[in-house]
Amino acid sequence: MIEKIWLVTQESNVDGQIMFNVVPCISEETAKKVMEQEKNTILSESIHYKKYNKEDFMVEDDDVHFFIQDLYDDYYEYITIEEKQIQY
Repeated sequence: MIEKIWLVTQESNVDGQIMFNVVPCISEETAKKVMEQEKNTILSESIHYKKYNKEDFMVEDDDVHFFIQDLYDDYYEYITIEEKQIQY
């Protein structure tokens, strides 16, 4: 029996301090919701990113990746969704 999970991984660089977070999800749909919620939190509640404008930040965004980087300071957020098999 092969079971799968989807991992939402987040790497954050906050003024040079690197942090990681991983959220295991039961489905791809759930993982996409988790990624979207985190992305919305970053863009609306983060003191650093809520001032987001296209001139000062690089952004890449698709179904399984979200990346935002301050071009003039040591800050970025990188969120991905990865499909993995559960090992027994």
